[in-house]
Amino acid sequence: MVEQVQNVQEKTTDLVTKVAGLTHKTFLLSLGALDLTQEYVMKGWETGNEFAGKLVERGEKVYTEGREQVTKQVEKRQEQAVDLSKDVSKKTEETFVQYSDAVLTRANIPTRTDIQDLSKQINSLSRKVDKVRKEQQEVVAVAAEA
Repeated sequence: MVEQVQNVQEKTTDLVTKVAGLTHKTFLLSLGALDLTQEYVMKGWETGNEFAGKLVERGEKVYTEGREQVTKQVEKRQEQAVDLSKDVSKKTEETFVQYSDAVLTRANIPTRTDIQDLSKQINSLSRKVDKVRKEQQEVVAVAAEA
């Protein structure tokens, strides 16, 4: 379990590192684009406007695609973490029940199941005793009449 949590943490760290690397590259790309834009603006206003429009258009496309990819990866990692935590919680509960039953048994303390079983047995015996008493009273009544 711990290894799986560490694995998910490592994958998340790798994802964050990749996103940071992409962000840095995007920053450098932006600087390069800025430099090229300045160059085109110097060559002529019309060419500069056209190029700037293309850069903005391309930037919006890259931003949207990148954001979608990061969102998908984050959601995937969150689902894995939730599933893993459910598994850990279930196994922890099972282990606790197992060890608590063992402790109660060693201390000679009855568990809830033991008490329920004993109650059922007592109720069964009470019904049998009542039945025998009723039969004895009938025998006594028949003998008294005779």
